[in-house]
Amino acid sequence: MTSTLHFRRFAGSLFVLFLLCAFSCAVCSAQPNQQQPTKSQKGQTEPAQKGESAEKAPFDPTKAKDAGVGMPTPYDKFIALDQVLTKTKVDWPQVFRKVAVDIDPDKFTDKDVAVPMILGVRIADGVMAIKAKDAELLNKCASDIEKLAKKLGVSDADLGRARAVRAAANKGEWLKVFMELGFFQQDIMKKIDEPEHATHGTLLIVTGWMQGARYTTTVIDENYSAETSNLLREPLLAKALNEKIGSLPANLQSSPLVAKLRDVLPQIEKILNVPRDGAISKEDVEQLNKLATDVVKAAMGTTS
Repeated sequence: MTSTLHFRRFAGSLFVLFLLCAFSCAVCSAQPNQQQPTKSQKGQTEPAQKGESAEKAPFDPTKAKDAGVGMPTPYDKFIALDQVLTKTKVDWPQVFRKVAVDIDPDKFTDKDVAVPMILGVRIADGVMAIKAKDAELLNKCASDIEKLAKKLGVSDADLGRARAVRAAANKGEWLKVFMELGFFQQDIMKKIDEPEHATHGTLLIVTGWMQGARYTTTVIDENYSAETSNLLREPLLAKALNEKIGSLPANLQSSPLVAKLRDVLPQIEKILNVPRDGAISKEDVEQLNKLATDVVKAAMGTTS
């Protein structure tokens, strides 16, 4: 548990660091008249370090290790789609309105399964609201996240960043919003990572990933190509999520929602298990969207 907690905290910090680096790179790339290297400079190469091989060994999936699964965020997929779909500008606000859920947090009372699942969904919605730069919808997401987290025992003190998220969004300070939401997620995960909330973290992560998959498959289905479909390739992650659900305690395995996850995740793993440079068929992209949607709708329909 300790190593997984440290990994998740590190992953959250790395995520924020990635954002800062990406933002800095974007600014630098916009600077005009960058000095180009001279011909002689282009020809210079760094000497290889002693004992360093010219090529890296090929990736061996059998040697991959599970370092823990962190807080779900589909933002990396959103960035990749923007880079791939250079001829088509994705209407992210429209995608948000098409996929995001509308819930009443007060109606959910099943703290063992339904509440953490819906919390994961709304966290993914919050990330999407940032991409769409929709302050009104982000405020609603932040409010729902706050109410659902309280049902899991997260205190007001741990939820202080929710107000910072809303304040920055209302000012249009989207970089600050993104960073504050990342820290807000970490605060929630620190609480949920405590031993008495371990199962909550698993359910939150899995369904948060499912909601993120709904967003990405919606965009990819509308702009299908072999290249865009390959962005969905995550066989090891799907396997890890499946194993996490399989390791839930016996009293939760009898839940219809957990049974739904046990049924859906192996199907998703099969869809995503394509060669490294392979493509996922359009039919499978649509099926992935359907499977993820079935899980989210099932969670939304369980209010007691």
